[in-house]
Amino acid sequence: MRLFGRSELRTLLDRQENTAVSIYMPTQRTGDLEQGPIRLRNLLRVAEEKLLAAGLRHPDAAHLLEQGKRLIDDNLFWHHQADGLAIFMSADRFSYFRLPYRMEETVVVSPRFHVSPLLPLFANDGIFYILCLSQNKVRLIQCSRDGARELTPDVLPESMADVLQYDEFSENLQFRSGPSQGAAGKSNAMYHGHGEGKDVEKDNIVRFLREVDHGINDVLKNEQLPLVLAGVEFMRAAYREVNSYAHLLSEAVDGNPDELSPQQLQRKAWPFVEKYFVRERETAVMRFGEGSARGLTQTRLEDIVLSALDGRVAVLFVGLGIQRWGCFSPEDRHVEVHQDFQPGDEDLSDIAVVHALLTGAAVHVVPPAELPNGEEIAALLRY
Repeated sequence: MRLFGRSELRTLLDRQENTAVSIYMPTQRTGDLEQGPIRLRNLLRVAEEKLLAAGLRHPDAAHLLEQGKRLIDDNLFWHHQADGLAIFMSADRFSYFRLPYRMEETVVVSPRFHVSPLLPLFANDGIFYILCLSQNKVRLIQCSRDGARELTPDVLPESMADVLQYDEFSENLQFRSGPSQGAAGKSNAMYHGHGEGKDVEKDNIVRFLREVDHGINDVLKNEQLPLVLAGVEFMRAAYREVNSYAHLLSEAVDGNPDELSPQQLQRKAWPFVEKYFVRERETAVMRFGEGSARGLTQTRLEDIVLSALDGRVAVLFVGLGIQRWGCFSPEDRHVEVHQDFQPGDEDLSDIAVVHALLTGAAVHVVPPAELPNGEEIAALLRY
């Protein structure tokens, strides 16, 4: 299962769909796993009703939802869930993503995919990662404030032996296919057979951790989310020497992480991650106040949508769960807000947030009561 990142978000936004169905639902890791198929069946029924109300013929609606219906009887699928599930369907697209947090049941049929429930994945106070390091095992945990799931990205080595076996194979292959005599061949043989024990061990660990760092940057490319190390002090210190991910926290989970579950690791890491999130939010609120005095803030949704489209938004605050329906035409820069949902409407707060994210803005999803000036959405502008 792929990690949902900014590139996937951009793909969902960039695709112009005549009719797009977005389904969100809570799922269970253990326990009564029959609830998932029942819940999805009911949500697909709701989606079909909305498609028919939007003017689709019954065969076309059934075809659009066909791949979603196949998941209902896929037992293996339901035995590998996280806390939430997002499903996207259109005439030529079907994709789903497991999420490390629970959300309300939601079915949206509109011209674009509905992405508001995905915002905790990108907000500056929603998601963080734990990198578990030992010579025997490398694990990456995606966490929210009350959930966690283990990822299995192919670009991360499984262990130090995994890296060294590959390197050994490559170097042996190069040695055997190269000259039978000469300095290069002798150097390779000496390195593997007669190197100083401590120096070789240190070099091996550095090579291993550099591969881990390459993998982390591949998985978390373009992200601005905190990363926490979990491991013994020596391994953590060695990793910090080679780390190139900009958002690695100084605090860490101490001790061997191999036997700890994702949930146990999340609980150990959350106290100092929470402090990090609070500091980030307080700084953003202070910047918003300073910007307000200089005329660099907006609270009118129509203005924020256009500013986000232009890449002018530096910081965006949006109320958790808030939906504002209306029409948006980027070609003629027209934004029209509706009091209630009308056929063909889009969630304008969705559009503002996604464009802000894709142009590098910091986004804070907060309870509505915590928004600056009591607004539903508020933006600090770059200029």
